[in-house]
Amino acid sequence: MAQSTTNDFEDITKFDVIQLLHEKCLDSVTEYIFSLLNISCLKAAETVSKLWYSIIKKEKIWEKQYGKLNFKDSALSLLLQRRISEGFNIVDDEFLPKRLLNAYEKVQMNWTTGKNLKKMVKVGHCSRFIMDSNRIIVIESTLSVTMWNRWTLEAEDLPVQSDNTLSELTHLDLSEDLLFCSYRDGTIVAWDITKKNILYQFTDEIMSGFDLKIHIAHGLLVSFKTVAGDDWGCNQTMFSVRSLKTPSNIVTQEVTNRIPCARVKDVTSDDNYFIVFLFCSNHCVVSPDDFKIQLRSVNIFEVLREICGIMSSNEIFSYFKGWLVAGLTSVRVWDIEKGICQYTIPAAFDNSNEYEMQVADVQLDGEHLIIRDTSGIFTVWRFMTTNKQSIIPSKERINLLSSTSVTLSGERMKRGYQKFKFDHLQIVSVHTEEDDLNGPCDLLTIRNFF
Repeated sequence: MAQSTTNDFEDITKFDVIQLLHEKCLDSVTEYIFSLLNISCLKAAETVSKLWYSIIKKEKIWEKQYGKLNFKDSALSLLLQRRISEGFNIVDDEFLPKRLLNAYEKVQMNWTTGKNLKKMVKVGHCSRFIMDSNRIIVIESTLSVTMWNRWTLEAEDLPVQSDNTLSELTHLDLSEDLLFCSYRDGTIVAWDITKKNILYQFTDEIMSGFDLKIHIAHGLLVSFKTVAGDDWGCNQTMFSVRSLKTPSNIVTQEVTNRIPCARVKDVTSDDNYFIVFLFCSNHCVVSPDDFKIQLRSVNIFEVLREICGIMSSNEIFSYFKGWLVAGLTSVRVWDIEKGICQYTIPAAFDNSNEYEMQVADVQLDGEHLIIRDTSGIFTVWRFMTTNKQSIIPSKERINLLSSTSVTLSGERMKRGYQKFKFDHLQIVSVHTEEDDLNGPCDLLTIRNFF
């Protein structure tokens, strides 16, 4: 319609429904019509005539479109956070919803085409990193922590070291502005990022030769201690559950239990469960390749269900809201509750049912599934279905992923940490480069899609 109006505006205005409705004081109907338009069509509608533009502005169509989309998609919240971090005045910006929606449309297009802007920063030797909507927090050389602003790449060292000893850092987790750090000696530190001080510090039972993992969700702090003990002839995992009522109120009186003959490989959570991935290590009872997935309750951390047999202990895996992706030379997408493999990448009808390079890491969210192989290359698939309730088990094949993918060139991974993380706006990864003067150095690589 916009093009026809440009060519012969005088004729088309005779059939301009918006103008006719406006003349009859039916602006509520025009508002409804404009509310049905997507971002591109709404931009085009503004150029049709001054009347159309004025109605769109008066009825706050951009604001309403922003509100509807922001409810469904967290990308707009990230775009807003980025704008705040870069120092823009969002309070007095009357065009803010329109700017954010235009930026959102650009982000969607960039993911489709693979277009991104890459930036790198040196991080010494990275053993682990986490990120939220504003920050990337890196363990460097297992003894220090650096926080990077995701949008400006400003760095800040965090003196989170335990008061007791210079122990090795093992894991990090974030709960709002509290950074939780676990140490090899059993110490857990809660560091307040805004106040820049240690809020809490406590120590689990000290044992030799254990790995301490932590996870915070649903108001609980869960810590796992995996001990290689000769007394039992297999690994033992002890876990503690502490209540995290508020950032300033951590209940240190914990519930402690153990998972016999098992090593915790990873732990995560969603709205319904804590999900614990276990490698069973009692060679006398089960195969050393036996891999279990426990679904635990979000209130008292009790086991609700245990799943076995859908993946082996050496597979690379990731979990998101009921979907598990796992593999090594090919990747399978599982409905974890039903135990159904919904998709395999590469697909069975491809010439090869394996990747030329092994999978180094795999991650997914509600919109994308990304595979990074050992050559450093990223393969991005559109994740078509996020609402598990819409999937009805049947004999017919259900396509969860797009039929095509986008390939992003990557950096060759020579050693060390191979994990990456991503959200709607960025892919963050680590790779190693050789420096003739200082030797090998890890680089944090941020691919921006905005």
